[in-house]
Amino acid sequence: MQTRNSSNGDLSAIIDSLPTRSKIFLPTNKIPEDEQIAGLKQVQHLYTSESQAFYAKRLQNLKKGVEGRKRCFIIGNGPSLNKTDLSLLEDEITFALNGFFLKTESLNWKPTFYVVEDHLVAEDRAKHIQAFKGPIKFFPIYLGYCLPESDDTIFYNHRPRVSYPDGFDFSLTADKITYAGCTVTFSALQLAAYMGFTEIYLIGVDADYKIPEKVKNDQAYDTSVLDMDTDDPNHFHPDYFGKGYRWHDPQVPKMIEAYTEARKVCDANGISIYNATIGGKLEVFERTDYLSLFQDYEQKTQENPALVCPKLLLIDFTRMGHQTATGELKQAYFSQWDENHLLHLYGEAGVNFGLVSNGIDTGNCLRKSDVLVEIEAYGPDVILYRPVENRPDLHALALQLISDLKCPYIIWLMDDWPRRLEISNPSIAKIMDNDITNLCTHANHCLAISEPMAGAFGARYGQPFRVFHNSVDHDLWQEILTNTSHPNSSEKPHYIVRYSGNLSPDLTLKSLLNLAQAIENLSQIQKIRLEIHTQPHWQNSTAHHFERFANTSVNVTKLNTNEYYRWLAEADILFIGNNFSKDTRHYLQYSFANKIVEYLASARPIIAYGPEGLYSMDFLETQQGVLRIREPSIPALQSALISLVESPTKRHTFGQSNRDYAFSKFNLNAKRENFHNLLTQTSREKFREFEIPTKPKFDLNTLKYFFENRHLKRGMRLLKRIITAKN
Repeated sequence: MQTRNSSNGDLSAIIDSLPTRSKIFLPTNKIPEDEQIAGLKQVQHLYTSESQAFYAKRLQNLKKGVEGRKRCFIIGNGPSLNKTDLSLLEDEITFALNGFFLKTESLNWKPTFYVVEDHLVAEDRAKHIQAFKGPIKFFPIYLGYCLPESDDTIFYNHRPRVSYPDGFDFSLTADKITYAGCTVTFSALQLAAYMGFTEIYLIGVDADYKIPEKVKNDQAYDTSVLDMDTDDPNHFHPDYFGKGYRWHDPQVPKMIEAYTEARKVCDANGISIYNATIGGKLEVFERTDYLSLFQDYEQKTQENPALVCPKLLLIDFTRMGHQTATGELKQAYFSQWDENHLLHLYGEAGVNFGLVSNGIDTGNCLRKSDVLVEIEAYGPDVILYRPVENRPDLHALALQLISDLKCPYIIWLMDDWPRRLEISNPSIAKIMDNDITNLCTHANHCLAISEPMAGAFGARYGQPFRVFHNSVDHDLWQEILTNTSHPNSSEKPHYIVRYSGNLSPDLTLKSLLNLAQAIENLSQIQKIRLEIHTQPHWQNSTAHHFERFANTSVNVTKLNTNEYYRWLAEADILFIGNNFSKDTRHYLQYSFANKIVEYLASARPIIAYGPEGLYSMDFLETQQGVLRIREPSIPALQSALISLVESPTKRHTFGQSNRDYAFSKFNLNAKRENFHNLLTQTSREKFREFEIPTKPKFDLNTLKYFFENRHLKRGMRLLKRIITAKN
């Protein structure tokens, strides 16, 4: 352990400058001294520049985002967790602690929040902690030396207790400060109390430890550090603090003293803390039966009988189906929704809008005034809105509808277009960020397309996000696969590689051109063809780039769902590609491509070609039936193609692995039911007051952006406004 007596003056000086100088807040000797210096400089920066200016505001936004949510659960990690039905917590607000990522391998959900405060846990499990995606993460600033800043992370100002050694301190203002209490649960309690939860339930908090006989006890720190040489008997998993992982002497009497202070402060402020742990020795808080919480809670939420299908207003610029990724996703989720209770407002191009109701599509020709009349007459119970950056007219109308109708609403984000917009047009990005933050803060619920997106957007926009992405209709796919056959290699005139999706220059085009070139290079060795299925506007704007390739075709034939699935299943190889560019990373880093589950279900081998740092690519890398290429290499593509073409067994094995995974992990029926339940629940909730935010004035950069990106009508309207204002 480096102390202030270190021969390295830089390290001593940095430690002296920190408000957290005790050894339990500093790096251990596991960290090389040069890394300690660099890491503590980052901690110093967080304390002086980021704590109040940035992270405190994130906490304040999060407090607003969960306003009105009455209860939450803090999940300890005791052995009793293995006796607890955690599936009941899927729709609850949850705080998970330390090594809970070991438990999520057996769960179908991720916690809302995740807290680590111990430097031993942070150092020993840094890679696991950073790889744990889904929750909003809370780390004390002093851990900034080993846990870097990230989009899904909020650093909070956690300090030693001021009442030491005679007592403990419990803060209700976590945006300013929290205090140590000998257990991470004490920190989580302070965060939960600050956010406004009035019912806090503890589970898995056993407060019962047995120190194994064979354990190394290091007295070099302020408290004893135990280094295990056996399995861990004190937590839900034997590897939790098993061999090779260090932990502090639990000091249960001090924990109890800290918990007593927590109860005292919370009782005085109308906050009830209950112990719903199954067994254990914690008796500070009133005991309650875990299972009964969900029966009583269900009865309370059912006081107002649910509509089978509440009247939903869906606002999204793309129509259902139509072979677009999000269109097909909506089609899957709403295939069993009552058509009489679904009104879809879209705006695919220009300044007009379209409405779809009961199977009747008006076309993209309605004026704003017409839309307002129709929607007011419809009278929705709940609104589901997917904002995007390049439909400002639809966005303005959505804001007005949410504000005027005053019915509960849900926001659904599917890409990180706000980050891309920051680069392409900072002026518009500032306006849209203001809107999205306001929308999310007051939304009844927020949805994301992936777990990394849920954590990152939750921390960014101050509202927990739930994950809903594309899933598999098992029965439909089973029928498709049963009726699909593949001829023997000797009977094949050529092998078919297929891709379905956009040909966007800043997302996919370059990767597909590389694939086409790789296939062309192999034409003298193997007969391979690339078939691309895309939308008409992509064929019109970018398909000409493929004209030089004799073995590539670009098609826009309209296929219904069954035809599209069969088209995938009849391929020899499927391809998912993204450009190796900063624009691609900014836009797609958290996205989960809708086509992934369809590709997997088609029982075909997949080539995934794209940069690291994209969730879709990183996910595909974990699949046994996928060949992953991380570099923009045409020879690597050629090698992957040859390895699959020349081995029918490999293609079959890869395909079966993909199908099995899709069928087991992406169940459309279960996901659709959860989605419908959420909409129904939301329709019964109160509207969380929302007002259209005051718009900053557009500047000339915005005008330039409109014309450069061929938004001519918008540009002309803005130009007219600017001229009128100047006159």
